[in-house]
Amino acid sequence: MKHDRADAVRELVTRVYALAQAGDFDSIRPLFSPDFSFVEADDLEIGGTYAGFDGYLAIWGEVARRWTAVSSRLVDLTVSDRGAVGIMELDVVSAADGRSYNLEIAELFEVADDLTITRIKPFYFNTRLANQSLAL
Repeated sequence: MKHDRADAVRELVTRVYALAQAGDFDSIRPLFSPDFSFVEADDLEIGGTYAGFDGYLAIWGEVARRWTAVSSRLVDLTVSDRGAVGIMELDVVSAADGRSYNLEIAELFEVADDLTITRIKPFYFNTRLANQSLAL
């Protein structure tokens, strides 16, 4: 593993997390490749592949519709020269039942040679709980 490249991947993914948490989507756009995709497991309430930057905005729209409050915390970030895995804790409030949920996820980031993100693929530790919080 090349340390310079891994450091650049760490900076890229850390920046995306910070910008997303701040809601600065305009600054995220150039960090994604033209063929970017966000892939949620098909068995989730929001399952499917969201293509391009418009797809990224669409998944955030779904989140905003289904969760009335979200706070996140990056617990750990493991990087290589090809991507990263971020371990996140999400505290969310369901729009459907008003209950609070704590969700743990791992997010896989795939990074192209030009240091743009080509794919984000989250893995929920407890999909039953995730679906319960996402249901409308």
